[in-house]
Amino acid sequence: MMKLSMKTCVFAAVSGLMVSAAAVATWAQPAAAPAAPAAAPVPTPAALAAYDKAGPAKTVKNAEGPDCTVFRPETLAARTPVIVWSNGNRQTPDKYATMLDQLASNGFVVAAANSGNAGTGAEPLACLDYLTAENGKAGSVYQGKLDLTKVGAAGHSQGGGGTIMAARDARIKATAPIMPYTRAGLGFDPTSVPLQKVPMLLMSGGADTVAPPATMHQPVYDALTSPVFWGNLAGQAHAAPATGDSGQYRPLVIAWFRYQLMGDTRAAAVFTGAACGLCSAQGWTVQKKGL
Repeated sequence: MMKLSMKTCVFAAVSGLMVSAAAVATWAQPAAAPAAPAAAPVPTPAALAAYDKAGPAKTVKNAEGPDCTVFRPETLAARTPVIVWSNGNRQTPDKYATMLDQLASNGFVVAAANSGNAGTGAEPLACLDYLTAENGKAGSVYQGKLDLTKVGAAGHSQGGGGTIMAARDARIKATAPIMPYTRAGLGFDPTSVPLQKVPMLLMSGGADTVAPPATMHQPVYDALTSPVFWGNLAGQAHAAPATGDSGQYRPLVIAWFRYQLMGDTRAAAVFTGAACGLCSAQGWTVQKKGL
């Protein structure tokens, strides 16, 4: 039998600790995001089918303002609603580009903060300040085109927490945090939750171990006095919204903002009433109040 020296045993033990430490790196830590584990595909619910594709508007994408990426219709209509976006930890708008572009194709101007550290909500609000100034600026492509009474905020992970933080600003009229990281730190202040005054679409993943629904999202839902729709999609890990086309979170976000900022009655049916479109959809567990 091979005999191991004390030095060899100590090295092996230390190596094991190093592997263990690496294994616990998550989006909530200053490390690269883990790849989403494969999950069995879930068919898009019929209620979301109309929003599971690009809208009619041709879009453009530009670097603008104070470190923002703007996705917008190439031709702006009068009174175009606005959405500000916050990325997950160390992520960029490119990770969510399909969803953000499809929002733009549905008639929104989407200003995504480029920051991968947007937990305070300051970065998306800076993008909103920029668009507000451009809306009143002579010669700007946005001059007089934006409806600044119809502004939404959305984000993922740390950016989901930043979305809740940004909603303390009275200009925000609806929110859509995806798998928000709501533990104190990374810029998030839990005292922001009771201050929410506008409708929220809260989204979770059943396989999320970074921002677990039971410990990070249930307390948000319970504390809200404003209208809230909470959808938890089975089998989805924390990185799923930043993978590929963002899966079913993409059409759900599009439907939510079409309902909240455009008054789309078909989109409203996804969320409202005892027989809401998503209430009995495969893979989704729904809780809601005020809708």
